Amino acid sequence: MHRVSPWVVACLLLLGAGAYSETSWKGVRQAVPEISRKDLEPTLGQGVLLGILGGLRTVVADATWLRSYVFWEKRDRAGCEALMKTACALDPRSRFFWENTGYAVGYDFAHWEIRRRGGYAKVAPDIQEGIFRRYAQLGLAVFEDGVEHTGGNSGILISAGQLAEIKLKDNLLAAAYYRRATQAKTVPWFAYFMCARTMWEAGQKKEAYAWYSAQWLGKLKKEEDGAPDDLERLRFMEDELKVPVQLRIPRQSWEK
Repeated sequence: MHRVSPWVVACLLLLGAGAYSETSWKGVRQAVPEISRKDLEPTLGQGVLLGILGGLRTVVADATWLRSYVFWEKRDRAGCEALMKTACALDPRSRFFWENTGYAVGYDFAHWEIRRRGGYAKVAPDIQEGIFRRYAQLGLAVFEDGVEHTGGNSGILISAGQLAEIKLKDNLLAAAYYRRATQAKTVPWFAYFMCARTMWEAGQKKEAYAWYSAQWLGKLKKEEDGAPDDLERLRFMEDELKVPVQLRIPRQSWEK
């Protein structure tokens, strides 16, 4: 009996997913109300859409999101953004929708805009930088909406911090987002480090050490492993700042 090639299986699965997306969209398209683009803003469109669709909204949201990828593949900013924001409005508690909409707006759209203007060789570097900054700010606005609608999701805050750091080159703004992430109900283990690092790189070295050491003493040292990576970074800060021995974090029994 011949084994089926993994590539054949993969192709069949992709074709099936595409067919499912198309048939799902056709099935729910009539349930999506006709609204203008400005009505797709979450603060306005959300109440209308949720009221009309009721319990069907998560199904429609998933189908709408799948459909948005068709526009994403075509580099159609207006269609992609409209459908992605519709999905966010339909299922406003979904971290996935908010996070990936923010990524598309904050990262992808700028590249599409530059290509639309003739490409990187024809668009001046300062113009490109302005485009990247403009879309990054729009992406942050999406993330902020996502934080509000998800009750302060730490993952979205981390994504916002990364966007501020990478595209806006604003370490202090990034640090503010990372710090907010450390105050969420569920905190990624690296959030404290990222906040301290961006503060440090922004020139706030003493403030970074003071905040980071307070977090380690108050929270991180109580973790099962004692957060050794964070303490190692704090030791580096202590050496760089030449913190007197008596003012340093007491040496732990498990340190080398």
